[in-house]
Amino acid sequence: MSIYIIGAGGVGSWLAHAMCKLADPHDITIIDGDTLEKKNLDRQLFTEGDIGRNKADALAAHLECSYVDEWYSPYMVKHSPHDWIFCCVDNSPSRLECLKSCDMYECKCIVAANETTSSEAYLYLPAWRGIHHLDPRCYYPELLSNKAGHPAQAAAGCTGEAQQQNRQLVTANFMAAALAGHLFVVWAMEARKLKPETKASLPNRLNQNLTRNNFALRGEEKNK
Repeated sequence: MSIYIIGAGGVGSWLAHAMCKLADPHDITIIDGDTLEKKNLDRQLFTEGDIGRNKADALAAHLECSYVDEWYSPYMVKHSPHDWIFCCVDNSPSRLECLKSCDMYECKCIVAANETTSSEAYLYLPAWRGIHHLDPRCYYPELLSNKAGHPAQAAAGCTGEAQQQNRQLVTANFMAAALAGHLFVVWAMEARKLKPETKASLPNRLNQNLTRNNFALRGEEKNK
């Protein structure tokens, strides 16, 4: 099994550290064409000494795993059906490319995403293609219509215009990474031990809103 982490920014940098605890770092490849800037340090897991380096290169050096210092495309890697792709990018075109790779090579993909105070992760398997509640292109149709933000086209990377408009917090970044890592544990490590009827009930989508749940809890306490 090989693990590919696409995007080494706000989510990917946290996820890579966790995955190197769950799997052999030599089985992990980090892919990103972006360069680390000082302003990234408020929410990405790097050091000041990494500024100016390619993010994938710098992160791989810390974790002793492999890296590719380019933007990901479905034709970059010839995946096997045993591969896992973690899509930690923040734009629809790049997420579509990861899903396309799963369809082409019959591998698995976990997409991790977040807004300012909300985080989510969802799993995609090739057998789920076109199934409304299992294929992200069905339950998130904007993936097909939103063409903006691909870093290779905009030459903007993770710190481009979309990022400037969508302020993210480190708490939401590492929450998205945690949810993605949990899906991997459930589906790659635990599912094979389960009976088919139990496996069918496993979650394929996890989400956490860091403010909504707190407000709900306060309201419940207020009414006691």
